[in-house]
Amino acid sequence: MLRPMRLLFVPVLAIAANAPLHADILIGSWGDGSTPQIMRAFADSANGNVAPLRQLGGPSTGFLTPVGGVYEPVEGVVYVADFYGQAIRVFPAAAGGDVAPKRALTSPYVGQVRSIAIDVAHDEMFFTSTCCVWTFDRTASGNGFFKRYVQWGGLSGSVTQQNSPNGLVYLSATDQLAETDTDSAAPYTPKVLVFDRTASGNTAPARVITGASTQLGSYAGALAYDAPSRKLFVGAYTDNGASSHSARVLVFDDTANGNVAPLRVIGGANTGLELSGSGSIGGIAIDPQRQRLIVSIYDYGIAANSKLLVFDMAANGNVPPLQAIAGAQTGFASSLGAPIWVSTERIFGDGFE
Repeated sequence: MLRPMRLLFVPVLAIAANAPLHADILIGSWGDGSTPQIMRAFADSANGNVAPLRQLGGPSTGFLTPVGGVYEPVEGVVYVADFYGQAIRVFPAAAGGDVAPKRALTSPYVGQVRSIAIDVAHDEMFFTSTCCVWTFDRTASGNGFFKRYVQWGGLSGSVTQQNSPNGLVYLSATDQLAETDTDSAAPYTPKVLVFDRTASGNTAPARVITGASTQLGSYAGALAYDAPSRKLFVGAYTDNGASSHSARVLVFDDTANGNVAPLRVIGGANTGLELSGSGSIGGIAIDPQRQRLIVSIYDYGIAANSKLLVFDMAANGNVPPLQAIAGAQTGFASSLGAPIWVSTERIFGDGFE
């Protein structure tokens, strides 16, 4: 009796381990700063004018403006940056409806949080807020205290170059943090600052990507990182001065430094990244299962122009998106935040869900 059961068990386990995981795209919005917003989840294969699979929002969530975040697969949770709510809220990856978070970091040091990165190996959480990059314990909650931070570059004698950091990623290959930022004085030149993970206080960046060759243009905000290929993806645009923005996704090596040209550029009329004068890239996420880039587009005050564009991660040039999620059924608000790729099925080290 034992031998047949053992023989049957092995192939079933192999099928479970090799089956594709179910994954969603989670997206929130900025709103007007006073009306609570929600997050919407779409299938990673969604295309066209489609309704969300589920929604996450309501009084119990505590959401005011969920504008971004990050999926953390070990615990199986998503960290959500609530900008005007000045909190980081953590939910199970498949959460939906009006549910309370597993935990929430509401420390006064959180402030107006924009982007979050997680380093499980060192059990740390990083985020950009107002002027600086902050580091907390990964599971910090309530009125927790920070471990370290890199100070604002506007202070006398400061060498950090930080002004108003936006996108943030952890570069696991180099044990560093990369952020998008701008100079503090006109013409507010965009740049990517890279700091050692343990940088604290008045510390100069280890590397700075900036200059005409980078094609960062007028503004760069969105940022994503693919650890296996060691590539940085930067969302930027050029203000054309005629009520239009030419946006693009730039690809750099994770060791890039100085006035360097991108390895690849996704941009042009076919991409859907030619935008109105108030349009911009809200954020970029990476779908590691399907090897896709997920790009959110927003237009202040015009909800009909909000959309999610999906490209092959190896895309280059003036190429059309593989998917475009847009239309009235999506329920998109006028100012989308950054998308979050989320796997809603946890597979543990032993192969069981």
